[in-house]
Amino acid sequence: MSDTNTKQKKALILDPDSKAHLDAMHRLGRMGIAGAILVMLGIPTVMGLYFNAMPSFLQVLTTAVGLLALFIPGAFSETIAYSPILGSSYYLAQITGNISNLKLPVAKTALEILDVEEGTEDADIVTSIAVSVSSFVTIAVIVIGILLLQPLRPILSLPVFKQASGSIVQALFGSLIVGSLGSRIGGGIVCPGRWKGAVILFVIVAAVYITVVYAMKNPMGFALYQGFLMLALIPIAWFSNKWLYKAGQITVLLPGEDGRS
Repeated sequence: MSDTNTKQKKALILDPDSKAHLDAMHRLGRMGIAGAILVMLGIPTVMGLYFNAMPSFLQVLTTAVGLLALFIPGAFSETIAYSPILGSSYYLAQITGNISNLKLPVAKTALEILDVEEGTEDADIVTSIAVSVSSFVTIAVIVIGILLLQPLRPILSLPVFKQASGSIVQALFGSLIVGSLGSRIGGGIVCPGRWKGAVILFVIVAAVYITVVYAMKNPMGFALYQGFLMLALIPIAWFSNKWLYKAGQITVLLPGEDGRS
């Protein structure tokens, strides 16, 4: 295969003004986040003032402390973990929500189908399109679901549907994990032994879960501190994968180095 064909395969999108694109995406993203915060905080504030039902600052603080202790570490760790994959589409993903069980799988699937390497300019455009389409589809499904909720209530109340709905998240994360453990990471780059880097993390999470939920008999404790656990796993993942790479357990093959054109 010629060098021209190879370049055409690796470079899905050629943008001569990529910096302007990224600057525009970040500018729109910040404006969207600011608008979303204004709407989410403004509506309850206006309603509270209108109906004279505004809580005191102390009531807000005491109610929010527990939630902030749970969500701030999780949000911080998710930003570090998800931003390299989602790129500038992370703004839209944050506004529309459902990142871990919808937007992230959609973005990773799009990158794998198009064979685009994560963290590149091409990947940023691909994930932006994927997350945008996913958001539109989500809105359409919600609208259809609202319209059909009452007519389908007898069917949705059947035990078989209740059992299936309880396995949706597990199915999504299962497919996401399977895709993440594959040797192909996009852009023609192959990483044999990549799955070994997840073993240490799996053992740590399983040990903490068993200790907290079963030994300490605190089912909610794991959910409360999982954000802190994610933060702790980030440096562990970096050092453990670096050690496995130096030991030859994980290898990285650039396009053409694995014997394929």
